[in-house]
Amino acid sequence: MLPDPRPEPSGHAGGEPLVPLLRVEQALGDPAVLGTWHAALSNLLAVEVPHDLLGLWLYPTEGGAVLLGPEALAQDELALPIPAPQLEQRQLLLLEEIIRDAGYASALCLPIRFGRRDVGLLLVADLRPDRYRDEDILRLTTMARSLAPAFARLARQWSTAQGPAPDRWQRVAGLVDAIADAAAHATTAERYVAALSRALEPLLPHDQLELLIADPSEARHYRLSEHAGGPLWQDPSLILGADVLRPSDLLDAEGRLLFADACRDPRWPRGYFTAAEPAGAELRAVVGARFQAPGGLTGYLLAGSIGPDMYDAEDAALIARTARLVAAQVAALSAGGVARPPAAPSERAPAVPANLTEVAEALAMVMEPAEATARVAELAGRFLPFDAMQFAVRLSEGDRVVLISPGERRLLPDLPLIPVAGTALGRVVQGELPSSFDLVAGEARLVVPLRVAGRVHGALVFTAAPPAVLNPAHVRPAQQLADGVAPHHELLRRAALLPPPFRPGWKREPRP
Repeated sequence: MLPDPRPEPSGHAGGEPLVPLLRVEQALGDPAVLGTWHAALSNLLAVEVPHDLLGLWLYPTEGGAVLLGPEALAQDELALPIPAPQLEQRQLLLLEEIIRDAGYASALCLPIRFGRRDVGLLLVADLRPDRYRDEDILRLTTMARSLAPAFARLARQWSTAQGPAPDRWQRVAGLVDAIADAAAHATTAERYVAALSRALEPLLPHDQLELLIADPSEARHYRLSEHAGGPLWQDPSLILGADVLRPSDLLDAEGRLLFADACRDPRWPRGYFTAAEPAGAELRAVVGARFQAPGGLTGYLLAGSIGPDMYDAEDAALIARTARLVAAQVAALSAGGVARPPAAPSERAPAVPANLTEVAEALAMVMEPAEATARVAELAGRFLPFDAMQFAVRLSEGDRVVLISPGERRLLPDLPLIPVAGTALGRVVQGELPSSFDLVAGEARLVVPLRVAGRVHGALVFTAAPPAVLNPAHVRPAQQLADGVAPHHELLRRAALLPPPFRPGWKREPRP
């Protein structure tokens, strides 16, 4: 059956060239289909862009170049440039020069680009000189864009369709081996997804691979693809709430997801899933599947392309099989990352890196310890919801500490020693607890250790009056703050143990 000779609109604004519909499944099975389609395309294009030669090449995913028409060009044995993953302008200019040397006074080469890859090459040439103007280039560029989705599908399927059947099994076997290798060597979720992406690329070209896990209620999802290590669910930027995305609402009866153009579907979030190259480009074609991992964990494997109309039902079946293969490894990565359901929105800790940088600068620039502690408390208040903060410093190996309030100007030896044995503060200072959080009658108290070189010499104590917003989710940023200020307090602690004439630091206030 020949391709439909009726032109199909490109889907862009009016006045653009029309292209005949290329049915990929027919083009793969019968060379005559490609010849007829090429002739129809040349005839339609000649109405707006007259030419004596229209050359079209396909770049299969496996590599190389395939001439789609006209057949006579095969006799010229042109040295065609190969994209990696895009053609360079100098390569196109060189090919144009070769065509002109062959007798065509005008020549123009344009890549057929899908996403960030060149999947084909378009060449027009004319015996007349200076034939192609800006408006012709615009029409040809638009036509190349219209051809891109069909060429992308054809490029993917060409190699396996032309080669023997065992090649297809070898590629699937290669995918299984690559998945196993990724599981054996990837030490973090982020690296595992990157390795999985490389393994899947030959069978399912994509610009971004996403791996999501859900909380027990499936109200929120966590992006493992960007989790660089440590406890899961701790980075708010990687948590997607139900107001952003509910993958279960996008699945068909078989638990698969298939978008020809996600940008046209209001259920797909904008700005969350973008390609690394070109940076920030939105994913349009998306294919995915849901899977169940050991331990009752639910996950989703998604692949996306920045070009539309890339995937079909066979791709959805492939990614569903891949999802089942990775389920056990996802469960292992989640367990290794101490996965826990995310805290409720009111219990999430805000991001802190910028504030911690300011804390470090304050400690480095402010010479007076009293002013430095006041500045630290001020900066800490920007990302920790406390009403009071104190530095508890142990001056000896006993169970007593001195409590330093921000702005305190007295020397450490002049401050009262307070016994803390048997208290949560005492257990943190002794190293018996990694941290402590208590909520009594609505008042919250958070204690994290001050540690240097593996030894604990004090603690940071935060209290918040009822109704307190301070909660266990703030342990991590509080500990980051404590680790930043601990070396400075260790220097002051050691200075306090020196004989009086050598003690720097707080100024001794006159006694009444």
